[in-house]
Amino acid sequence: MELAKNTNFADMRKGIIILLITAALAAYGVPLRAITPAIDYGKRVTLLMKEYSGTPDFQFINLGRLGLSFVKELIRHSDDKDAIELLTLMRKVNQISIASFGDCDQDVRDRFAARLSQVLDKEFLLVEAKDSDEKVQIFAIPSKDGENISDLIISAPGSGALVCVRGLIKVSEVASFLEAKVN
Repeated sequence: MELAKNTNFADMRKGIIILLITAALAAYGVPLRAITPAIDYGKRVTLLMKEYSGTPDFQFINLGRLGLSFVKELIRHSDDKDAIELLTLMRKVNQISIASFGDCDQDVRDRFAARLSQVLDKEFLLVEAKDSDEKVQIFAIPSKDGENISDLIISAPGSGALVCVRGLIKVSEVASFLEAKVN
């Protein structure tokens, strides 16, 4: 998505997206137990990224527990208040995988997007935002206890970006964090 040049519009747009995500998370909390998947979607998405990692211009970063501990420590010592607040949400996150494929040939981008759509189940689509021809999808895979999110997958195929966060993320904490940002 192209960033808005008008700061007020960008802030308003960010606020609307945060409100949508908060509303979706609040509504999502009740039926989680009924739709807990038997498939490890986060693992499948990460394996797909690894499969394409040897492709020219396909960038892949995988941070496990050790890498995340370094990142968390850097955040603790930073001046970024939002990032420091995010640390509470990341408390039980044990892996973050990031793929950037925007510079790949169109054929590679199309094949990767097609494979990704086969891996992800629309049943777990939390939010989809569209802006002209750009689309961002956020998938939330519930944990076995039904109270948490075990995998959070953010896909922006038009920009060639994919993020997979694995671990336990409390829905209530995310909703509280986002509500505080809106107010």
